[in-house]
Amino acid sequence: MRGRTEDGSKRACVNCPALCCHDLALAIERPRLKGDIDDLAWQLHYDTVHVAIRHRQWYLVVNGRCIYLDKNNLCTIYDQRPANCRDHNPPECEKYGLWYETWIETPDELRAYLRGKYTKHRRSSRHCSRGRLLKDKRKK
Repeated sequence: MRGRTEDGSKRACVNCPALCCHDLALAIERPRLKGDIDDLAWQLHYDTVHVAIRHRQWYLVVNGRCIYLDKNNLCTIYDQRPANCRDHNPPECEKYGLWYETWIETPDELRAYLRGKYTKHRRSSRHCSRGRLLKDKRKK
């Protein structure tokens, strides 16, 4: 996979298992009404769905893998890849560290967080693609 290192050089993606090509993070509003909390809690019943929070911005994270990755985690449509992929680069890249402050995996953790009683703020190493979302958030 081609790309840049944390300082912008071309070797960022060397030895990276295409972390940016796994998982999908969608910006969502913090749930405030009971119905919204119930809907998000229902989504968290699925083991491929999680919630991440970074700088008070909430994201619904869906585990997955880009269909255009080959068995070596190289992009098979690199020259025609979407703008989201072209725009993703360090230091936002998850290769260089966690991109969120809080990780929620279950309905119980969601409710505990909303009550202010949730203490699990970091998950163990996983991957997630967020470069474009985080860049767009900073522009606001």
